[in-house]
Amino acid sequence: MFKYDITWIMQSYLGEYEGSRANADKKFIRAVKSFLAINKLDPRTQLVIASDGCEITHRLYYKHFKKEPSVKYCFVDKDTPKMYENIEGSTMQYYRGLPRQVARTIAEGFLHAYLDSDDFLMPNASKIIKGHWNAMTKQNPDKDFKWGAMTHWIENIAMNKWLENKESQQTFGPRGESFKVEGLKSKWQKYSMNEPDKHVQSTTWATVHRWDCKTVWKDHQSDPKAGGISEDTIFARGIRKEGDGMLINDGFYLRCHYHGIWDY
Repeated sequence: MFKYDITWIMQSYLGEYEGSRANADKKFIRAVKSFLAINKLDPRTQLVIASDGCEITHRLYYKHFKKEPSVKYCFVDKDTPKMYENIEGSTMQYYRGLPRQVARTIAEGFLHAYLDSDDFLMPNASKIIKGHWNAMTKQNPDKDFKWGAMTHWIENIAMNKWLENKESQQTFGPRGESFKVEGLKSKWQKYSMNEPDKHVQSTTWATVHRWDCKTVWKDHQSDPKAGGISEDTIFARGIRKEGDGMLINDGFYLRCHYHGIWDY
C-alpha cells in the first residue's frame, strides 16, 4: 500500500529572517544529502521538500535533486510575513506551518517525520525510527500507535558550556562523550530528556506520526513574551491527542544551528 516506510518533510525558506542561519543555501544542500545517505542504506525512505515561496530553494532543487526518485518537491506561494517576523503594530510573531501540510498531501510514506533545512540526519535515522515503531507495535498489539516523540537528539558541544552558565534546572542533559561527525566541523554531543515520561519534546524535528493523523499544520500568530506558543507545539499537542504514542529513545537528529549559541 505504501511506497515508503518513512517520509521526511522539509519546509524550506532560505532567505533572511530573525534568528536565521548563515550560508542557508549550502546547509540546505547538506541537509538533503544527509537524507540521501539514509536512502542509500534504506530505499524505503522519502524526502518531500516544500518551498515556502522560496526561489532559492526552487533553483537548488532543480539544479541538484530533481533527478533523485526519492525526493519530491512542491512550491507553496507566499504572501505572508516571514517566520518569526513581528506583526506590524504588535508584539505578535508569525509562525509558518502551511507548507508542511501541503507536503503531507504528496508524501507517500506510512510515517511522517521532519527535517529543518539547516540540520542534519545521521545515517541510522530510519533504522532507529522503524526499530522502535516495529518493536513497540509488536509488544503492544492492543494499542493503535499514532505518534512517536524523540527523547534523544544531538547538539553541538557549545550547548554544554551554555548549560553550565544556566542557573535554573533544565529538563534535559548531555549523555556520553562528545564525538566528531563526518562532513561537519566541531564536536557533537548526545542529549536526552531527564524525565521523558514527564517532559515530551514538541519541536518539529522531535515528532513522528502516522500518515493518517488528522491534525494539520497551520500558520499561527502569538506573542512568545506573553507565553504564546509556536506552530510546531500546536501541531505536536494535536497529534498527541489522537491516540497512543511511544518514546523513541535514541538520537539521530543533529541540530546544526541554535540562535546565538552555534551555527555550523
